[in-house]
Amino acid sequence: MTRVERAARLGAVGLLTALALVLHGQAARLPVDFDEDDYMRAGQIFADEIRTGNPGILLENNYRIEHPQFVKILIATVMLGMEPIQRIPELPVTANPYELMHRPTLAAVRRMESAFGVLSVTTLALVSPVAALLLATSTWVIKYTSQVMLEAVPLLFSLLGVALYELARSVSNARRRRLAYLASAIGIGLAVGAKYPYAIAGLAIVVDRLRRTWRGEPLRIKDAIGWSAIAALAFFAVNPYLWSDPIGRLIASAAYHPEYATSEQVQSTGFPAWQQLIWLMQSVPWHDAQNIFAVKFDTWMLPLALVGLISLARNRPVYAIWLGLGAVALLFWPTKWPQYLLTIAVPYALAGAAGLALIAKGAALLTRRALKGR
Repeated sequence: MTRVERAARLGAVGLLTALALVLHGQAARLPVDFDEDDYMRAGQIFADEIRTGNPGILLENNYRIEHPQFVKILIATVMLGMEPIQRIPELPVTANPYELMHRPTLAAVRRMESAFGVLSVTTLALVSPVAALLLATSTWVIKYTSQVMLEAVPLLFSLLGVALYELARSVSNARRRRLAYLASAIGIGLAVGAKYPYAIAGLAIVVDRLRRTWRGEPLRIKDAIGWSAIAALAFFAVNPYLWSDPIGRLIASAAYHPEYATSEQVQSTGFPAWQQLIWLMQSVPWHDAQNIFAVKFDTWMLPLALVGLISLARNRPVYAIWLGLGAVALLFWPTKWPQYLLTIAVPYALAGAAGLALIAKGAALLTRRALKGR
């Protein structure tokens, strides 16, 4: 890459980061949504106990046990920098969101979430500026990385995990390659430590590595075990609740999800198996009255991704594997909440960028032929 190309790439990264900041700033006006009060309460439990001199609460408590602790700890970190607030009540999962939360504290936690969302755009811009533009303007990504949800943190770390794995494959220096693989494992471990479904990104790396082995590329078992061990260590490091009984508490956490998937709350939605596809074919269908989303390009993303899928598989196979595994999981998992779309948001944006590149190439070819025919 020449100096001019490097400067152009950095300029694109800066512009895309600025765009993401503006769009996330608009989303700061989103009304309180389902789950925000749950995760705020989880962080508040930690923050209040730590203030009283009981940091051991991290070893003893994990409110909303079905999800890991990492994001809840980050929420608590934000709250510790602010004045204590009235305890957010525990409400049934079917209850409407708790509207009486202390708004300055809610806004501060949302800013932390948005920072991770913007950093995801910045990171993807280093991989593909066009894909970063698609990610930055996705109303689904903007919404669920601007509210107090679990998505923003694993979105960034899953992207880092896969991007660093891909980078390691292109680095000739052995030391730098090892460091990139090490950072990749940490990224995947932190992503799963934030929300379990983002393990799809780590599985994509494993499948890609096995695919390359079947094609004759040597695999050192020591390296594979080391990568897995580092990812596991990163996962456990940000989930101290698991330290005293890792197997038992992981089983208890995992057991929640199949039971919830068959609960009345999920079944009453009546969503079909292909509901996630329906979500993908539209922008966020709520909040029109608030004029939250300045750009609504989501409808065009699906055809672009379909056009670019083969190209993505040829040029960046690990991302295509990530997209394929994630799509299968979204199709077969009974719970169809739209925030699950973010598990495939990165490879989906890359597929869309590949589709745009093919269309632009075809349009340029047709234009040249038309000019020659004059």
